[in-house]
Amino acid sequence: MGALPAVETLKSPTLREEVHRAVFPGGLQIYFCSKRGFKKRYACYATHYGSVDSVFAAPGESETRRVPDGIAHFLEHTLFETPKGNVNELFARNGAYSNAMTSFNTTVYLFAASDRFYENLALLLEFVENPSFDPAKVEKERGIIGQEILMYRDDPGWVGYMGLLESLFVEHPLRIDIAGSPESIRRIDVAALDRSYRTFYSPANMILFAIGDIERDELLRFVGERSKGAAASHAAPAVRAIERSIPAEPPAVAREEFRREMEVALPKLLLGFKEVGIPAAGPSFLRREMVTGLVLDILFGRASDGFQRLYRSQLVLDDFSATYHACSGAGYAAVGGETPDPAALRVAVWAEIERGQKAGIDESDFRRQKRKFIGGFIRQFNSLEFIAGAYTYYRFHGVDLFDAIDVLESIGREEVEERLRTLFRPEAQAASVIVPKGG
Repeated sequence: MGALPAVETLKSPTLREEVHRAVFPGGLQIYFCSKRGFKKRYACYATHYGSVDSVFAAPGESETRRVPDGIAHFLEHTLFETPKGNVNELFARNGAYSNAMTSFNTTVYLFAASDRFYENLALLLEFVENPSFDPAKVEKERGIIGQEILMYRDDPGWVGYMGLLESLFVEHPLRIDIAGSPESIRRIDVAALDRSYRTFYSPANMILFAIGDIERDELLRFVGERSKGAAASHAAPAVRAIERSIPAEPPAVAREEFRREMEVALPKLLLGFKEVGIPAAGPSFLRREMVTGLVLDILFGRASDGFQRLYRSQLVLDDFSATYHACSGAGYAAVGGETPDPAALRVAVWAEIERGQKAGIDESDFRRQKRKFIGGFIRQFNSLEFIAGAYTYYRFHGVDLFDAIDVLESIGREEVEERLRTLFRPEAQAASVIVPKGG
């Protein structure tokens, strides 16, 4: 290749971290974080494409069209089978660990290796950028994914989680299983896979992130020479040319409760709290995530008074958690875990919420919990996987991961108390309960 692309350096003085960013003529963005002295090196190749993107118009198309549910996950599976063999086996021969995952709005391919980094990076670029949609291979994957779907239908944790989302959402594709259904994957064919790939695996819709003890210019030169997505001759339309269509979601929940008997030793309860019409990207998206994470930690984190009360009452076990997720203009908080008494835990969780809403949060408690929350956030930067995954995730949402620490520092008690009132509303609540068979 010719001259290297211009490099922008993004720094966080608080975290003492920096990331270098370059954009190739073909539209591909590459981010690089130097970790001198680290033996492990890690790279991920991600596309802003997930299970919710089932209705879209590709660049140049005048109307949106629907593809079968589960196609983003199906596509991920298909890419792993190459003419040279299964990608996991090829990485293993190079001494690398590899994986891939499809979420509601991203698909990520990754590897971690101590040696032969560039051999593995070449393999990552090659299999992601050169799909092979052979009909026989597609049919084989259909059977594998069908078995995977049936396996998850026997998993109490997944059944309870999807039961909650189906109860919270009426129209939003968050309610649809990422893998689709046995019926929907039967409608996936080579033409649908090819259209989805050409639309969402365009260079301008993708990010390559590398982290470890790597020379920046060597990395840029290698990617420029080996990646089709970096080549000027493969320049892609801008990301905005992809028209994604998400149906309008009403404020009310679809149903108040999902209940299922399964082979479990103890019941499982998940309480969900739905939000609609929220920011899908940008600084407001980031701030909402950070403030909500702090609210949930203050109410139900391991060091919180609320968790200690629930634990002493023997209503929760070590798997109890409180999380928040937002995607394409909708969001939800999920609180719960295994419990001997789902009904009593539901009452107790609401009691903790109402205690915070009515009494507010003590200023000294707020400062202590906030310091702990920020400390936990900073500790995650010891993980190469966290940095790469989180940085990519937030970039796809139009913000920088390094901005998160400044947002956290700026959050005040009044903002947390206001978020506590707006997030937990009885009319936006649904529950998912898994109980033992015959219990």
